[in-house]
Amino acid sequence: MIDMQASHDVKLTAPEISALWSQYQNDTMARCVYKYMINIVEDASIRPILEFALSLAESHIPKIKEYFTQEQFPIPHGFTDEDVNSEAPRLFSDEACLMYTYAMSNSGLGLYADALAISMRKDVRDYFLQCQNEAVELFNRSLDLLLEKGFVSKPPFVYPEKDVEFVEKEGFFQELFRGKRPLSSIETTHVFFDVRKVQFSKSLTMAFAQTANSREVREFLWRGVEIYGKHIEVFESILSENQLPQPKSEEAEITNSTVAPFSDRLMLSHKAFLDSIIVAMYGTAIATCNRPDLIVNYSRLAEELVQYMKDTRDLMVKHRWLERPPMTENREALATNK
Repeated sequence: MIDMQASHDVKLTAPEISALWSQYQNDTMARCVYKYMINIVEDASIRPILEFALSLAESHIPKIKEYFTQEQFPIPHGFTDEDVNSEAPRLFSDEACLMYTYAMSNSGLGLYADALAISMRKDVRDYFLQCQNEAVELFNRSLDLLLEKGFVSKPPFVYPEKDVEFVEKEGFFQELFRGKRPLSSIETTHVFFDVRKVQFSKSLTMAFAQTANSREVREFLWRGVEIYGKHIEVFESILSENQLPQPKSEEAEITNSTVAPFSDRLMLSHKAFLDSIIVAMYGTAIATCNRPDLIVNYSRLAEELVQYMKDTRDLMVKHRWLERPPMTENREALATNK
């Protein structure tokens, strides 16, 4: 049991408020998505996992509200029943619903770890640790079922070498145009999982693009589909050049429905969330990959996606869809007004 009252005499820090606010946005969004998915799923083995994911989101929302109320912050707007049409026709296959749960729980593991690492108050740390443990369970249950059903592609194998070796500069850090050494296991990990994340994002964005109500939003989302497609081509060519397997795409798991299960605001917000995750993954790859061609590719792809994220924010501001997070005080304005 998390004792929030015992820590109430210590104010929440800006990072703690930020983490709670972001989680509220994500969990209210997840609540909308899973309310729809549970209504369309047919596989009796997948349904309990979706129901578990929904129960987690619904259990987090009142706890976050309590934190904000105690700190006298306004409750975030987030997403509501107005952002979901649970009766919309099937847009995702059962496999796509399960893959969605796996992908989002995977992202949740990192987000909760970050929230835990930046939190000071013990009750907040205990809360995010609890959320992390729940995300681990959801991740394991969804991945176990994906593997059991054969829906998910396994990463490439690396076979044992004879001896331990140390890097010799001329043989490892190749010049960009002098030929390429094989991928290291670290580089293989980034390329494989990054292309899989981009494939997932492309499939979801394609579903959003064909169901958005506004023509402007449909065309904007389709631009995202095309950007993702170019990124996938780059990563798949790298895997192919190294005779490594490519992960399975989920595009075939999207139906031809054009009826929107979600509001345009929710779909654009979800798209922005996915893009932020991908840019973070690209940044990690840039920091840990040693082949210069990979660093160049990751850098230019990240730059393209960051520009698209800016355009996403501009479009959301235009329609007053972008909720502003809690802000620090503008001391100059306070002094001037006084």
